[in-house]
Amino acid sequence: MMEQVDFYILGSADPMDKLRFACRVSQKAYNQGLTVHLQTETNQQSTRLDALLWTFSQCSFVPHAMAGGTAVDWDNFPVQIGNALDDNPEADVLISLVERVPETRSRCRRIVDLVAASPPEKAAGRKRFRYYLEQGIKPDTHHIA
Repeated sequence: MMEQVDFYILGSADPMDKLRFACRVSQKAYNQGLTVHLQTETNQQSTRLDALLWTFSQCSFVPHAMAGGTAVDWDNFPVQIGNALDDNPEADVLISLVERVPETRSRCRRIVDLVAASPPEKAAGRKRFRYYLEQGIKPDTHHIA
C-alpha cells in the first residue's frame, strides 16, 4: 500500500524541535482530511507528543489519542500516537520518529520520516533511506532550516 516516502532533515538536533515539527505535519495532514499515525520510540516520547499536540499552536486543534488496546476510532481521533508494533494501525500517513524502518510501513500510503540534525540520527536516517532505495522506492528529501 505504501506509495510515497518523504524524509524531512531538520536543521536542529533538539528532540523537542523534532516533536514540534511532527505536530505541524500532523496538523497539515488532519486539515487535509487524512488519518495519521505518529510512530514514537518510547512511551515517554508518546506522552510528550500527546501533550504537545494540545499546546504547540494556539490557533489549531488536532484531535488525537494514544493508540493501543482497543480498536482505532478514526472518526473522532484521526491522529493516533503509539510506539508498540501493535499500535501502528492502517493510516493515510505514518509519521516516523523512530530510528528503524517502521515494521508496518506497508499499512500506510505515505511515510514521513523525520531526521534531527544529530550525527546518530543522520546515520540512522541514511540507513533507512538506503533500505527504501533497495526496495525500489525513491524517497523525496526536504531540508528544514
